[in-house]
Amino acid sequence: MMYSIIYNYLTGYFSPLVSEAGAILLMFIIGFGITLNAPILLGWVDRKLSARIQSRYGPVYTGKFGLLQNIADVMKLLGKRFITNSVVDRLVYNAVPIALATVAFLMVFIIPWGNNDLTIIPLPYNLLFIYVFLAVSPLFVLLAGWGQNNKYSMLGGFRGAAQITTYELSLLIMLISVAVLSGSYNISTIVSAQSSVWYVLYLPITFAVFWMASLAITERAPFDIPEATQELQAGWKIEYSGIRYGLFFIAEYVRLLVVSMLIVYLFLGGWNGPLLPNYLWFWIKAVVVTFVMMTLRWVFNRPRIDQLIKLGFNIMLPLSVINLLIIGGLVVF
Repeated sequence: MMYSIIYNYLTGYFSPLVSEAGAILLMFIIGFGITLNAPILLGWVDRKLSARIQSRYGPVYTGKFGLLQNIADVMKLLGKRFITNSVVDRLVYNAVPIALATVAFLMVFIIPWGNNDLTIIPLPYNLLFIYVFLAVSPLFVLLAGWGQNNKYSMLGGFRGAAQITTYELSLLIMLISVAVLSGSYNISTIVSAQSSVWYVLYLPITFAVFWMASLAITERAPFDIPEATQELQAGWKIEYSGIRYGLFFIAEYVRLLVVSMLIVYLFLGGWNGPLLPNYLWFWIKAVVVTFVMMTLRWVFNRPRIDQLIKLGFNIMLPLSVINLLIIGGLVVF
């Protein structure tokens, strides 16, 4: 694993105690760097891609091809004054952005970044831990909406909690389906089980439901109903600004990247592929999945919240249960 590689390298120059401390520090720096830089790059790609779809140029002035535009935006957020409405619940208002960013930070640490050796902190059942970190989102969204003491933020919080909870049920059942078929909740084992045939060919319905549920729990358009700008301004984020809003920005794009990586690991063979190095195969697949998820934002119309909840409870949830029963029956018999 990554820790072992760094530790073994440092022991050639330093004592074991210093090497262990240095390895832990370097792992923290790597995780922190990924957590901060991935949203900046993905934000630039998102803006350029949406601009091309709408026959615009997108960011062009700040840096070559506008590459530094998101960095400039982050610096602007860091430089803004802390403006807080006098009626907010200060503890909840300040704690939720930090909590969401911390959860994103933890997901970066436990998910493999291209192959099994590129894991910052290896865990035996890393798929379950990632799901737990994704599953706490409804609580934070609801707390953020309530803590601002604003009717628009509260409505956005209710919408967000309802939407994410609805589709997380389908997402969990699909995760269980893949785990049942592979016999493990470890991502490395699931990838190894797809060395000959990808699960997307075995489980096309599971793949489709998982993809749609991933869009819903990350609040990507057309499922961005909790912050629908035409109705709720910024939804459950309406009273946030400055670095607090920046932490939401970080968490949103890290979740998008993580669910894209999960789709590759669970259904598209992970790092399996011919000729090219395994980590390169993984990132080719992950980039394609991320681009498609970003493109959907500008292709489909946003449904109403009641239509989205009905789709989740009346169609996707029963379909997920039936799918799990079929897979379980095939594995057992």
